[in-house]
Amino acid sequence: MSAQANTTSIESQIAKRKSSKSVVAGIGLIIIGAGLYFISTILSDTTSSLYMVCTVGGFAAMIVGVLKLCFGGKETIYLPTKSPVKSYSIYFEALSGDELVKLIEQGKFDEIRDARRKESGPVRLDVQRSKDDRFVSLQVMQFVPYTYEKVSGTYYFQEGQAPEVAVSVGNPAK
Repeated sequence: MSAQANTTSIESQIAKRKSSKSVVAGIGLIIIGAGLYFISTILSDTTSSLYMVCTVGGFAAMIVGVLKLCFGGKETIYLPTKSPVKSYSIYFEALSGDELVKLIEQGKFDEIRDARRKESGPVRLDVQRSKDDRFVSLQVMQFVPYTYEKVSGTYYFQEGQAPEVAVSVGNPAK
């Protein structure tokens, strides 16, 4: 089983991009801010509370919109399918790091699924998983006093193997 693929080819298929939601929100805030400022220029009574709300609110919305465009959220994308990639960790109690690495290398994903999991523990499996389950990467970490250290390299699964691996590591939302 070739769980580990050529790292350069895999990394060229994963990209961090500006979130489309962030771009839309930024543009929307700029438009709302410009609209509020335009309303403040139409108002004849510059001492009214409505004038101040429109002026200050307009400038605030435009500033937040520009900041959202410049520094807005980024998302990781699996390029072949344009699917967003989520990262999460799974903690194991009953397995050592070396045992978990052996299970991954031997393709015994049912045993990984059946292993006892905890909220935190001595062995951590870092997972990156595309929303469409066509890409999964796994890395085993083990707690050594004060920090988690790598026990294995990163294992990449694509297309045919990825759905089976995705089922074994589960869905973080559940």
